[in-house]
Amino acid sequence: MIFTPPTITDGARWAGRRVGLLGGSFNPPHQGHLHASMIALKTLRLDAVWWLVTPQNPLKDKSERSFAERFALCEAMPKDPRILVSDLEQRIGTNLTWQTIRALRHRFPRTDFVWVTGMDNALSMHSWHNWTDILGHVATAHVARPPAWGLIENCPLKMMDTQNHHYLENAAKVPLLPHNTYWLMQKKLLGVSSTQLRNQKEKTTG
Repeated sequence: MIFTPPTITDGARWAGRRVGLLGGSFNPPHQGHLHASMIALKTLRLDAVWWLVTPQNPLKDKSERSFAERFALCEAMPKDPRILVSDLEQRIGTNLTWQTIRALRHRFPRTDFVWVTGMDNALSMHSWHNWTDILGHVATAHVARPPAWGLIENCPLKMMDTQNHHYLENAAKVPLLPHNTYWLMQKKLLGVSSTQLRNQKEKTTG
């Protein structure tokens, strides 16, 4: 199944599809983004994962790379054809996750979405703007890393009694409905982040 990146006007094309949303600055994109995307595709039996390259992450300092540079890096990165690089946030005019999700639910009303993150973002999700609004509009999935159980149990998201928490080790076509949080239990630890890569670059060029 071959897809092209979504546009703001083709909601009908994505009707009935199961789509993971991976948002971020992608400054730069790295193997961790790919790892989380592939785990979500396999474990949740998704049709595609959209990389939502944000114009500017409000929780981070302004990047030395422009949106165009970060977008081009994502497009150039070798990846599964089901992983689609998207400029929807820029076109819609949002850079806050809850605003983006509301806009996508409006423009793609018959698409089943799940917000995908790594464990670091799961642990800090409670600091996001209107984070409970996110939980009320879309399912979430978090790629847990060892020692997964201890990290999950101490996560503010896990303590939300409005959520139905599920632990997945094997692939399953689970319902992608709001107030469902899926912890994707993985044995493989992939310790890489955009911050680490930027710091390494600064040390090399400094």
